[in-house]
Amino acid sequence: MVRWRGGIGLLALLSLVAGCSTPPPSKPPEDALQRPEWRVGDRWVFRRMPTSQMGGVTSLVTHEVIEATPDGYAMRIRQLNEEFTRYWTRDFHLSHQESRGRPLNRFEPPARYFEWPLLPGRSWSQEFEYRDGRTDGRYANTWQVAKELARVDVTAGVFLAVRVDRLGGAGERLDSYWYSPPVRYWVRFEDYRQRYFEELAELSPG
Repeated sequence: MVRWRGGIGLLALLSLVAGCSTPPPSKPPEDALQRPEWRVGDRWVFRRMPTSQMGGVTSLVTHEVIEATPDGYAMRIRQLNEEFTRYWTRDFHLSHQESRGRPLNRFEPPARYFEWPLLPGRSWSQEFEYRDGRTDGRYANTWQVAKELARVDVTAGVFLAVRVDRLGGAGERLDSYWYSPPVRYWVRFEDYRQRYFEELAELSPG
């Protein structure tokens, strides 16, 4: 288990020391934003908190890679008494989710949460069939990558990250995530519909 509290926070790859007076570069090297690889045992622990000050509790959520194959990855998500498995393709497109073998939802084709290289200013759109037994239908999403890097201060430390916003068909912002190349995952995630956000607290490479 690795904690990056008040320190550099894995920024060497992007040539930035946390707290230095030099402003961060507006764009990272393109090779830093190529598709990463996950390994079985990779684990990211997040603090989940409500966006609103009214009600809600803070909890820990663990994202752990439990399977890595030529076709993709299986990631186990644990929070309190809840556990489910999220399935990603090798390009980190979200395929489906299951809970103890029971299907929760499915995207056909898999939702393209990432497009590589993840360059600042890039955007892409996709239509897909979504099935969860309640809101089944055909949807369209657009992903927009911010034009500049963000310096994100979370429990685990300070990181340079690329912000990606996911928009619905009517242009409403559904969620945002801040991807950090050295972490190989996002360091912050915000869900605007369910009104909560997660920030990285611990990192354990596989």
